Amino acid sequence: MKMTLRMLPAAVLSLLAGIPGAWAQAYPAKPIELVVHTSAGGGGDLFARTVAEIITREKLLPQPLVVNNKAGGGGTIAFSYVAGKRSDPYILLAVPSTVLLTAPLRSGLDIGLDKFTPLASLGLDLNGVTVRADAPYATFIEFVEAAKREPNSIVIGFGSIGGTGHYLAYQLEKVTGARFKIVPMKGSQAVLSVLGGHVHATTENLSEVMGHVEGKKMRVLGVPATQRVAAAPTLPTLREQGYDIQSGVRRGFAAPAGIPKEAAIALESMLEKAHQSVGWKEFATKNLLDNTYLNAAAWSRYLAERQPDMVQFMKDAGLMGKP
Repeated sequence: MKMTLRMLPAAVLSLLAGIPGAWAQAYPAKPIELVVHTSAGGGGDLFARTVAEIITREKLLPQPLVVNNKAGGGGTIAFSYVAGKRSDPYILLAVPSTVLLTAPLRSGLDIGLDKFTPLASLGLDLNGVTVRADAPYATFIEFVEAAKREPNSIVIGFGSIGGTGHYLAYQLEKVTGARFKIVPMKGSQAVLSVLGGHVHATTENLSEVMGHVEGKKMRVLGVPATQRVAAAPTLPTLREQGYDIQSGVRRGFAAPAGIPKEAAIALESMLEKAHQSVGWKEFATKNLLDNTYLNAAAWSRYLAERQPDMVQFMKDAGLMGKP
């Protein structure tokens, strides 16, 4: 009987891990677990399941990719679980950049960047400064001028403390010098509160407001991006209005620290192919993502470069050590 690599004992496979050719044939030898830090139906879950479906449909992985939701603790439950699987190439984490960078600061847990192997980021989920369609501000500049005339008179609602909506509101004050009344809310409550006239603006994701924008009920005053979103080219950026503010959550994937190099390369290649697929392009367009791909090296640099800003944000917002 002809013996295959999959029939070899685990100890032998372990020895073969240092041989690139052997890894190419042997990995993955079993299903891979994809951990998501939100419950089913959330934005992070939708992203992860979409990518998993693309990988399955395009046959980019010879083994099943099984999604496992581990919600709770502001991401700490999922991150701690994956971080504890050091060197295991059979577990992946769907990573929202903001949560990955803030969770260890808020929790005090040892789940920092050194506990993970960044693999790739498929796109940037952008926020916007959005008001009701009948708001008296035609531009972001007018919005800022109104806030400066009457500090704390303009109320901005966002979805979660320490999230990208909160960070954008923080950046608005820091960069413009205006002072707003910033109010945390739950889920889609911030968008509904703008529609109901209870708050003046929201800094939530574009994907959450665009249906109302297209229905002429809301208006986006500015997007914190370096250039206009390809899927919504009529939306102005904050940069073109004189304020170089960038904010959003980069969505990508990571594995535990210490996985074999060959496994990391194989997983990165799989994700790059998923990003090139028609299914991903359709998802990115529908959800107004900045569809820029970052490979493992660029994704690692991005997270490292963003970390100091997020540490300062957490300190200024009084969120350090507050789960």
